[in-house]
Amino acid sequence: MKEAKHYSDHFKRRVVNEILSGSESLEYYRRKYKIGGSMTISRWLDKFASEQTYPMASKKRDKDELADLQAEIALLRRELEEERLRREAYQLMVKIAEEEFNIPIEKKSGVKQRKK
Repeated sequence: MKEAKHYSDHFKRRVVNEILSGSESLEYYRRKYKIGGSMTISRWLDKFASEQTYPMASKKRDKDELADLQAEIALLRRELEEERLRREAYQLMVKIAEEEFNIPIEKKSGVKQRKK
């Protein structure tokens, strides 16, 4: 059975920093530094990535977040336009129905309802 290697926190942080600022896969760094275990680096990322902000990773997250927000804004604008059109269609439908059937459909504001 192999003996487990122990790495210093300084080394772990250095590897995590390099991963966050680079664009290679975790497997690339695992082989580069001869780190055993497929989950070792993932655990290091969980532990150390949130301790500091890394400029490159932060920029990438900011760009991703900005793109997500822009997409959400575009979606909300489309939904708002659809609702505006739906409201106009409803108002037109009510107006035509009131004229055709000569009955009030829309409730007038300030009018009390009749008790039964």
